[in-house]
Amino acid sequence: MACALLTLGCAAAQPPLPALRIEPAPGGSVLFIKNTYTAPVTANMIEMPDYTGSYYVQFIDIPDGEPIAAGEELRKPITNMTVGAAPEYVKMQAAIFADGATAGVPEKVTMLVERRHAILAAVRELIARLEKGQTAAELKQWSDGLPAIPRNRSRSQEAVNQAVLRGYIARASSRLETGGAAQVLANLRAQERILAAAKP
Repeated sequence: MACALLTLGCAAAQPPLPALRIEPAPGGSVLFIKNTYTAPVTANMIEMPDYTGSYYVQFIDIPDGEPIAAGEELRKPITNMTVGAAPEYVKMQAAIFADGATAGVPEKVTMLVERRHAILAAVRELIARLEKGQTAAELKQWSDGLPAIPRNRSRSQEAVNQAVLRGYIARASSRLETGGAAQVLANLRAQERILAAAKP
């Protein structure tokens, strides 16, 4: 009985997931994400896990924009038209809050947390490589050498983490070509400080 009450207490203590509303728009869709918890939303995962013939997932974390404050709603346009055409298949799967609390499907929460760790690891590795003087061409060579993810594992944690790494390498390479290494390093170090202090 005590065990059952403890389980119920833990479940009740979990914050509510951000509310998700979707509208179709010309050339895409618009996501409306409202924070109904007392602490800012710092990361979330939206997914179409069961839609036949199409798959969509979106991760938003600290480097992607400002947290959503308590009671506020974020309007986020996207270019995917299927999301707006079939909103009943689109799910808010997981969220992380500024106080370290999480909400959502347990395995999706784990994926979101592990993705954040992958972002921090990617940022730190890029800092180390740029401090050694690696060029944009060398960074691209690193990205090209990453192992391919099998199609049957395209939704796995490994695939999610590798997508993070490839994305960060691509952005750093592009910025190196248009700016200087000092500016890229300063940006990465700022992100590292924020991510290292984030909960969980």
